[in-house]
Amino acid sequence: MYNVVVLASNGGGIFKAVTEKAHEHNYNVVRLILNKQCAAIEKAIELSIPYNVIEKKGDELFNEINTLLLEESTDLIVLGGFLPILPGWFCRKWPNKIVNVHPSLLPAYGGKGMYGVHVQEAVMAAKEKYAGCTIHYVDEGIDSGEIIEQWKILVDYSLTPWELGGKVYERGITMLPIVIGELAKKKENAH
Repeated sequence: MYNVVVLASNGGGIFKAVTEKAHEHNYNVVRLILNKQCAAIEKAIELSIPYNVIEKKGDELFNEINTLLLEESTDLIVLGGFLPILPGWFCRKWPNKIVNVHPSLLPAYGGKGMYGVHVQEAVMAAKEKYAGCTIHYVDEGIDSGEIIEQWKILVDYSLTPWELGGKVYERGITMLPIVIGELAKKKENAH
């Protein structure tokens, strides 16, 4: 089975979406790892997924995460609203094994400060025709990893940036389990 670990720092919407569709797309969510107490824990308990809260910073945090990932024979790490920036050594240790959903059509509106509603504010301020989301591998840069999949939607200027962000987010959490399933299938076919 293709083992997925989710790293989160918040409400757990991505964790829930990925976990609820795991069986349908032939992968297994084996653990949730958090860097602080947050609402995602309730979802882990509800779904009977083991979880760890590691309230440390820097290399201490990532050394503990790395140990848990190795124990789980992790095939894929999903960033589900995980706030700490991943150190370079950690990204190099897990090449093409860490994925993130970014709320823009990368490379546009990526990088430092481009998260949450800030992205849609920038998209709307630039009068873009399309907004969207990108599922990409995580590398040492910020939002610079290889793009796996993108989806775009027409920008509806009757919406607030927050409402537009909600539509982009919904699209991302709908498509992420499908992408994980495709990655699982690729690995299975490679063997």
